[in-house]
Amino acid sequence: MQNKTKAHAALAASAVLAAGTLPGFSPLANLVTTQTGGIILGFLNHGFVAATIGGLADWFAVTALFRKPLGISYRTEILKRNRARITDAIIEYVEKDLLNTENIMAAVREENTAALLIEFFENHQGRAKTHELFREVLKEIFSETDSGKISKLVAPILDKEIKSFEAEKIIDAAVKIVSDERHSRKILTAFLSAGEKILKSEHMQEALREKISELLAVYEGDSAGRSLVLSSLNLTDEKILSVLNENVERKISETEKILNITGMVDSETADKLKNLMDTFSGFVKNSAANLNVGKVQTEFQKVFSNKFNTADYMKTWIDVNIKGNDDPEMLEKIQLEIRATPNHGRIMEVERNEPVWHAPLDKLIDDKIDEFINSEELQKKLDDIIKNFIEKILKEYHDQIPALIRERLDKLSDDELTKFVEGKVSDDLQMIRINGSVCGAAAGMFLYIVSLVIEKIIG
Repeated sequence: MQNKTKAHAALAASAVLAAGTLPGFSPLANLVTTQTGGIILGFLNHGFVAATIGGLADWFAVTALFRKPLGISYRTEILKRNRARITDAIIEYVEKDLLNTENIMAAVREENTAALLIEFFENHQGRAKTHELFREVLKEIFSETDSGKISKLVAPILDKEIKSFEAEKIIDAAVKIVSDERHSRKILTAFLSAGEKILKSEHMQEALREKISELLAVYEGDSAGRSLVLSSLNLTDEKILSVLNENVERKISETEKILNITGMVDSETADKLKNLMDTFSGFVKNSAANLNVGKVQTEFQKVFSNKFNTADYMKTWIDVNIKGNDDPEMLEKIQLEIRATPNHGRIMEVERNEPVWHAPLDKLIDDKIDEFINSEELQKKLDDIIKNFIEKILKEYHDQIPALIRERLDKLSDDELTKFVEGKVSDDLQMIRINGSVCGAAAGMFLYIVSLVIEKIIG
């Protein structure tokens, strides 16, 4: 309930109760016939009468600020009649107190703006919002980039490098990189993880089950003895497949543990790790040695010279990986599939990969945020920068503020200004009316008691 409604209700209630407690007219008079009852009734009546008078007086005063209460024009419509003086007072208050540079800066200097920023990062999804902000900015920049023009500039450089491509040097460099223990561990771990997924796949399990069944059939042949042994051991297809899966998974797990070990290890584990690395390195080197370097060189240049359009490739790569557009090859595949099955109604959505710069950008932002959070020096520096900036802006625009306020107020007609001000302060002013009724009631009751006491003393 708004204060205005409460004030109206308080005034109406006090008037009704004042009338209802009038001595001689009150319906309660028949119930309170004793002297004490009469005193109580008079006490209430004086209180409600005073509350009504106070409420009416304050209603008149509040209404007189904006319009003519009861049509009375004498010293009413105060806001309209004193518009120029009130405008000057508002501007002076804003200029010298409310928006005074020193007053504002005194409050700003008490705040730790760096702490507010840290709070934003840590508790209000500040990191994610910062990521999104920078992504949107860069996306906007990249969207305006002419990928066709860039690809045409870069294509000749790539074509030159492709023509001067030396397969032997590239292969040697690749072998050195792959054979390095740090990379070998990662590659082997990836192979093992992929191998485990392939092993557990439905198609691989079905293929293994079929092969096991064939091998068992061949092993049993026409031998009743072999069949009896297999039956007594319960070596069914599923049992053998389960044992095979458990052993392969255990071997993969043991190998992954060895590959992920860091720091000091026992001699046995160290030997196993060394054997793994030596075996993998030997495999890579032997594979590279068996490559026909001349053929690789020829095939590479043939592919890139006859089938590969460097400019088109660069344009597509920029559009997909930098701008985040749909991959045209994927769209073409979907269109071909739709044409191949026209009666299969469905909605297909192209899966977009994140642009290649998203992850590095997010990591860079997170690193800088962590650096800021852990550095008091950076926090102090940012705090000083923000406060100096605020002070500079305040000083620069301080003299323009009064003119802007006056211009805004001058555009409003008297009625518009009255409506504007009333809309901002009317609800608070209604509390004056409520307080007037309450204080009037208290004053009326108090004076009634005082008059009784005086009457007793004199009488």
